[in-house]
Amino acid sequence: MLDRAQIDKTLATLISKGDIPGLAAAAADASGVVYNAAFGRRSLGAPARMTEDSVFRIASMTKAITGAAAMQMVEQGKLSLDQPAREILPFLADTKVLDGFGTGGIPTLRAPRGEITLRNLLTHTAGFVYDTWNANMHRYAQLTGLPAARTGKLAALQAPLGYDPGTKWEYGINIDIAGRMVEVVSGLDLETYLQRHIFAPLGMTDTSFIQRPEWDSRLTTVHARQADGSLEPTATAAPPSAAEREFFPGGGGLYSTTGDYLRFLRANSTASAS
Repeated sequence: MLDRAQIDKTLATLISKGDIPGLAAAAADASGVVYNAAFGRRSLGAPARMTEDSVFRIASMTKAITGAAAMQMVEQGKLSLDQPAREILPFLADTKVLDGFGTGGIPTLRAPRGEITLRNLLTHTAGFVYDTWNANMHRYAQLTGLPAARTGKLAALQAPLGYDPGTKWEYGINIDIAGRMVEVVSGLDLETYLQRHIFAPLGMTDTSFIQRPEWDSRLTTVHARQADGSLEPTATAAPPSAAEREFFPGGGGLYSTTGDYLRFLRANSTASAS
């Protein structure tokens, strides 16, 4: 039996202790939504209260949705998990492995030992990494001006690998590339594809890569943890407009609500169990 009162108490305590400014929480089972509540405020020090329909920047939670889109393409025979990804994205044929830096700080690059596949990309074993956490890739990006995937510039996908495909796991731009594969074989940009084939069928009316004016009163603030453990609101750069993007990065960037994301999770949990 779900103890709503105890869940309310636990979540409200997080707010009263100052651990976080606010939260929205939801849970569901096979019969439907069994819990939905919101506590605290959308932004530290601001009066607007958190609501169940508050809109969040869901960051890497975007990856699961892009993965579902890629698997739809597999079901339709437009992609295969183990075909060389370069057959869909020819630029991947020129992808090299970054082995380090030689004399004068020149990047040391070599051909990869193995093929990049959709299976690798979806499981973060293709060799692509994030310059945020990988020191060599950070140095490479600084030297070459390699853009981040979140810029929507296709040049971001021409990053070298951090290691050979299939040899280890590391978090990286893999799902951004998988999303680009969906764009190529579907003939639609990822925003349009997701709206038509995932969001609209599931009733996810508040989910998009594009920030909508009607969300202004419901949009939550991003906060940064300070050295002393406190939180401070942080400025968030506006995402590129649709016209400025050369592709939509499937590894991050969606806006959504708790209710919308729960619809996605329920649909995919049901599909997995059937």
